[in-house]
Amino acid sequence: MNGKTPRSMDVIFGELRALAQSDGSLHEISEIIYRDWVVNVDIREGKVLDAPSERWSTDKLNTNELMLLMGLLVQAPDNRSYFNVRTKAGFASSADRLLRELHDRVNADAAAVFDRKSDKFLENPDALGMFAREAIYYGPASFYIHQFARFARHRYRADGTWLLQAAGISIRPMIDIATFIVEQITAQMDYTGKRRQAGVSLTNGDLTNSLLVSKAVLRKKFGSKVDKFISKFATPISAANQGYDTPFSVNRASIAPLIDLGEHLYVPSQYRLMESIYEGPFYWMVADRKYGDKAAKNRGLFLEQIAAHVMRKVFGDGNVFLNARFPDAKGHKGEEIDVLVRYGEFVLVVQAKSKRITQKARAGDPAALRTDFNGAIKDPFEQALASGELIRSGTECVDCQGNAINLPKLPRVFPVVLLSDMFPAATNLSRSMLDRNEGDPAPVIWDMGFFDCVSRMLPSPIEMLFFLKARGDVFDHVISDSEFNYLGYHIQAKLVLPPDADFMVIERDFATSVDDYMISADLGLQPQRPAGVLERIGVPLIAELLSELKTAPPEIAAVVLELYEFSGAALEEVGRNIAMVRDEVAKTRKAIKAFSLPTASGGLTYAVTQDASERSHAAAAAIGRKHKYDTKSDRWYVIVDSVSTQGPIDGLLPMVWPWVEDAEEADRAELVSKMFRSRTEQVMVGEKTIAKSPSTLPPD
Repeated sequence: MNGKTPRSMDVIFGELRALAQSDGSLHEISEIIYRDWVVNVDIREGKVLDAPSERWSTDKLNTNELMLLMGLLVQAPDNRSYFNVRTKAGFASSADRLLRELHDRVNADAAAVFDRKSDKFLENPDALGMFAREAIYYGPASFYIHQFARFARHRYRADGTWLLQAAGISIRPMIDIATFIVEQITAQMDYTGKRRQAGVSLTNGDLTNSLLVSKAVLRKKFGSKVDKFISKFATPISAANQGYDTPFSVNRASIAPLIDLGEHLYVPSQYRLMESIYEGPFYWMVADRKYGDKAAKNRGLFLEQIAAHVMRKVFGDGNVFLNARFPDAKGHKGEEIDVLVRYGEFVLVVQAKSKRITQKARAGDPAALRTDFNGAIKDPFEQALASGELIRSGTECVDCQGNAINLPKLPRVFPVVLLSDMFPAATNLSRSMLDRNEGDPAPVIWDMGFFDCVSRMLPSPIEMLFFLKARGDVFDHVISDSEFNYLGYHIQAKLVLPPDADFMVIERDFATSVDDYMISADLGLQPQRPAGVLERIGVPLIAELLSELKTAPPEIAAVVLELYEFSGAALEEVGRNIAMVRDEVAKTRKAIKAFSLPTASGGLTYAVTQDASERSHAAAAAIGRKHKYDTKSDRWYVIVDSVSTQGPIDGLLPMVWPWVEDAEEADRAELVSKMFRSRTEQVMVGEKTIAKSPSTLPPD
C-alpha cells in the first residue's frame, strides 16, 4: 500500500466509472493497451526482447483490470467515449492510480484475516473468501493464447449439432474467425508500432484504428456465420452491461470482449477473445436444461482424453491407461482413475475435473469458494490418494476393457489433479484448504494450459518424473503465484529448497525462459526448447552415465532420479570415484571393485568389473544386496560397468522390495563381507557418505 488507507470500494469503482465514460476514453484505453500489452519478440531467436523487469512489472494492468475499464465504458448512454479524440488528458495516470487504490482496498480486506507467520487463515468466516478474491483477480494467467484454439476444437467436437441448432455456428468457424481477428490485430499493431518507432506522430485515435476489424471484411471472408459470431462475442459500445456494479460482478464486456462500434469491432484483448472461445460455449449449453447434463459429460470426456493423449506423448502408449479401475473395490472412493500412468516404480494417478471457479466464489463468497474448491480440487485429490492406497495394497487394477494392469509391488505414487479451466491461486489455497495426513504425498494441481506446457518443456519420462518429485518435495516450503515460476526455476537451477533455508518465494521472472518459448509458439514460430538443468550436466563420466540411463527401461528410471538428486559437487565426487575405480580395475586386473552410497530413497552400488560375465553380475548383485540389508533399505540399485566394454553401463539391477529382518539374509550379508573382503570407508560426497567397498572375486 502507499501509506494511505484506501477508500471504500464503491467510491473507487464510481470514480473508475466516471473516468471510463469520459470524453475520448476509448482512445485513451488504446494508449494503455499499447503501453502494457505490446510484446517485442525477436522472430529469429524466438525470444522476447523486453527485459524481465518490464515484462513482469506490476505497474501494468492485467486482463481483468483492462476489461473492468471496458465494462464500465460500455455502460455510457451515448458515444462521447469514442466520438471525441483527446490527447494527454492524464487518463492513464488516473486509471493507474485508481486501479492501484482498488488493489490496495482488496489487499486490505484480505490482509486482516491472514496470518503470515502460520500461513493459515484466522477464524473470521470471511477470511478465506477475501484472501482468495485477491489471489484470483490479480493472479497470473496459466494458458497461452494458442492453446485456447487448440483445445477448444477438441473440447466442443461432440457438441457440433447443438451448437449449430442453438447458436447457429459450430466451434471450428468460431475458432477460424477469432484467429483471423487476432492475426489481423497483431499485424496492425506491429505496423503501428514500427511507425511510432520511426518517429511518425500518431494520435490515440490512430491507435484505436489499429485495434479495429471491419465487419465487411469478416463477412466477405466468412459469410453469414460472422453475424452469429458477433452476437455471441461482441458487446455494444454504449448502454450495455448495466448489471456490472462491482469489480467482482458479471462483466458482459469480459464475456463478449469484442466492442461493437457499428461497422467495426474494437478488439481490446486478443487473449480474452480466444479465452472466451474456449470458455463461452459451455455456458450457453448448461443454460439449456435439456442439454446441460450432456454438455457436462462431454467436458469430462474431453479432459480425460486430452490428458491421456498428452501423457502418452511423454510416457508412451503402453504406459498410459484411460479409465482404469479396481474391480474388487466397489464403493471405495478410489475405485476409478481417470488416467493412470505406470513407469517403472512410478505411478501417476490423474483425476481430471472440468469444474471451474464460479463468479460467486471469485467475488469472495467463502461458502461458494469452498464448494468450488472441494469439487475441483479437494474431492479429486482425496480420490487420487484413495486410489494410491489401493495400488500400494496390491489390489488388482484393470484398464477400461478389463485387462489387468501390471503395477509395481513397491510403487511411488504421484496424485495429480488436472483441471480443464484456470483456477487461479489453486496451489496456494491448497496449503490451507486441504486436510493432509502426515505421510500423504503433496498434491500436483495443474490446469490444461500448464499441463500442456510442462509436457513440451520436459518431454521425456525422466524429466517429467523428476519435476513431479521436486514439485511435491517443496510443496509446503516454497511458494509462488504461478506454476510457470516453479517450472522456470526448475529448468534453470533444479527445484529444491536450499539447505540453509526453511522457506523460499519464487518470483515471476524465473518463468522468463518458459514465457519466451510459449510466446514464440503463440506467434506460430517453432521455438527451440530451452535445455533443462538435467540436460546441462557436464560432469565427466556422470554426463555419459546419465545420458545412457535416460534411455534405459522404465524399471531403471528410479536410478536416474536418485542421481539427479545429488548436487553438482556430489556428482563430481562420484565421477572421480568412478574414474578411480575404473583405473584400478584396469591396472590391477581385479575381478570387481565397487563403492556404494546412500540416496534419498535407499542406496546405489556402482560395481566396476573386469568382464561382463554372469559371474561378475552375480558378484555385483551380492554386494548391492548386502548393503540393502545392512542399511535396512526398501530400495537399492546396482550399476555394473565392465572395463572390457565401451559404454558406462553393462548391467542395471534394481532391488526393490520391503526390508524385513531375516536371519538368512543377515548371514548372507556377512558371508559377502568376508568373501569380497568388503570394508566400509566413509567418504563425504557433498552431504552424502559413500561406503567404498573394494572387493575381489575369489579364484575358481
